[in-house]
Amino acid sequence: MTTALPLRHIRVLDLGQYISGPCAGVLLAELGADVVKVEPPAGDPFRKWESGGLNATFVAFNRGKRSVVLDLKAEPDRARLLALVRHADVLIENFRPGVMDRLDLGYEALHRANEALVYCSVTGFGAGGPYAAMPAYDGVALGYSGMAGLLLDPDDPRLRGPALADAITGHTAALNILAALLARAGSGGQRLEVSMLGALVHFLHSAVAKKIVEGREEGPYLRPHSSGAFVFTAADGRALLIHLSSPPKFWEYLCRAVGRPELLDDPRFQRRSDRQANYEKLRAELRPTFLGRTRDEWLAVLQTEQVPCAPINTVGEALDDDQMRYLGIIDTIEEAGIGPMPRIRPPAWWDGAPLPAVDRAPFLGEHTDSVLASLGAQQR
Repeated sequence: MTTALPLRHIRVLDLGQYISGPCAGVLLAELGADVVKVEPPAGDPFRKWESGGLNATFVAFNRGKRSVVLDLKAEPDRARLLALVRHADVLIENFRPGVMDRLDLGYEALHRANEALVYCSVTGFGAGGPYAAMPAYDGVALGYSGMAGLLLDPDDPRLRGPALADAITGHTAALNILAALLARAGSGGQRLEVSMLGALVHFLHSAVAKKIVEGREEGPYLRPHSSGAFVFTAADGRALLIHLSSPPKFWEYLCRAVGRPELLDDPRFQRRSDRQANYEKLRAELRPTFLGRTRDEWLAVLQTEQVPCAPINTVGEALDDDQMRYLGIIDTIEEAGIGPMPRIRPPAWWDGAPLPAVDRAPFLGEHTDSVLASLGAQQR
């Protein structure tokens, strides 16, 4: 039996652009909410990103939504938005503080239209405070939050990897929206304010606790040193990761797997605290050993010896992995006249199976007429 999408009765207006707001919206869409993406006549700026049209970056954060074009600078379209608000459960926006109020569409105006509305505002630094008016993008939030300092190599400080700040903020917003929907039966609508700065600092649970409880400032290598996590390059130039954690058995298994039993008696490495203190020396000892076999050969040996390990996969390799295929949360569909599109489901099984996939991302204004007609509003 196919599990019904759990938010199928929830209606969301997504006024977000770029990533943080739309990310919250797409997570709700994946769970079955009817998410209407309200766009200006020029569309979400991400529509013109990279290749234009339904490009990968736009698709990633707008799957499963319907697109309605409204010019919120014009009174008739502001009235149309209020008509949509009266039938909505959630509204998400990630404009700079004050923009919605200047459009006469701030929380108070929307609350008058729908007292049960959950209004979620996503900003860089919050609605007030000394940084409220500053422009905030992913890298800015990474810097102010302390997260960039935990990700950068101090000897070669360059930003790496995906848009973590935007995505973490979107996930934080979606979680709080769900909580507000749950509480709504007793308290009515709710005004939520989610900042990128707050979401990132909150995400750094361990680093925050270390600073407050122990007075220690976590750096980029504290966690891997503490957990015994190493990356080594094999003979074929491919990398693998080993994560020994705290049980002594994994250190013992590793020495056996790599044929280095003498390391067990080396006073530099006997105890976990010794291995933490001499992390770089241990890394130097093991690096030449791992150049003796290919990555897959090492993985086979390490897994046989029950050493926690993994290949350093590309995204393509991760998608092709047998375990990912088993989980069934990501696959590809060929859309007629468009090309391949990802179908990404929530990473949780409901009643023993992944949830059904949502539709592709919409073209600009694809659903304007049908959405407004369903409200009895004037068609465009």
